[in-house]
Amino acid sequence: KEKLINNAITALLSQEGDIAASNAELESQFQAVRRLVASKAGFLAFTQLPKFRERLGVKVVKALKRNNDGVTHASIDMLCALMCVSIEF
Repeated sequence: KEKLINNAITALLSQEGDIAASNAELESQFQAVRRLVASKAGFLAFTQLPKFRERLGVKVVKALKRNNDGVTHASIDMLCALMCVSIEF
């Protein structure tokens, strides 16, 4: 299960959502990352996978520059999920 979650997170972050993706697609990517990091394995990936935080940060900054309410909300909601860990270990 942990490997599947890590692979899913890596795949989502490797997608270039800056130019090619529509706003709805980028919003969906952030929602998927939010759900993945809500699990124990997903949050551990956030702390352990190399360059996870850096790539996620770049993706959030580029998303915020789009000035789209849906994308902005999804990206900030995903960041809030990382800040308020409510995982049952």
